[in-house]
Amino acid sequence: MANRTVIIVALVVALIAAFFAYRYVSGVKAAPAKGMVPVVVAAQDVPANVVITREMVGVKEMPSNYVHPRAINNPEQVVGKISKTDLLQGEPVLANRVTTRAQPGNRFSYRVADKQRAVTIAVSEVAGVAGFPTVGDRVDILLFKDNKTTTLLQNKEILATGDKTVSQEDGTQRIVPTVTLSLSPADAQTLAFAESTGKLKLTLRSPVDQEIVSLGQTSF
Repeated sequence: MANRTVIIVALVVALIAAFFAYRYVSGVKAAPAKGMVPVVVAAQDVPANVVITREMVGVKEMPSNYVHPRAINNPEQVVGKISKTDLLQGEPVLANRVTTRAQPGNRFSYRVADKQRAVTIAVSEVAGVAGFPTVGDRVDILLFKDNKTTTLLQNKEILATGDKTVSQEDGTQRIVPTVTLSLSPADAQTLAFAESTGKLKLTLRSPVDQEIVSLGQTSF
């Protein structure tokens, strides 16, 4: 009798277990499959600090529940940006690992255009156009030397005024001790020599004026 009871209990337990197993399997089959989404990946090893081209990236379909929140799904959002770190072939390209030149929070060197150099010169209130130039403005640089005035450089972009690296659009006067310019290597060399031999003065241009004019020296 005892054996019969044990067998009956075992059968009941087995039936219950089979019932719940069936329910579980049925639930898994009924659950909708996770959708696939496009993810931009590195098509090759990409070193840090290079401009990303279309050939450097590809697109891979991945289950949406496995995609990193910072993953990018359109290659056009990557091409032309700069890699902040090494990107290994096949790994997703994350938004925080690429950058634009002017993106806030980047180190200053990202703002320097290709084949240009950032050069800082000392200015006073008078030499610095009374503190009105701001980042993004363009200036000409005059040289006073041996009783002569020469327009040394023209139409040069301001990258920073003092410690400010973003444009101050409110028009407020800000007297700063230095101005940082974007120059070619040749212009940087010319300016450094001129600063050591004479006095420099900035003249501020209109934002729409980028004309290079021919000027001679003024003597007095």
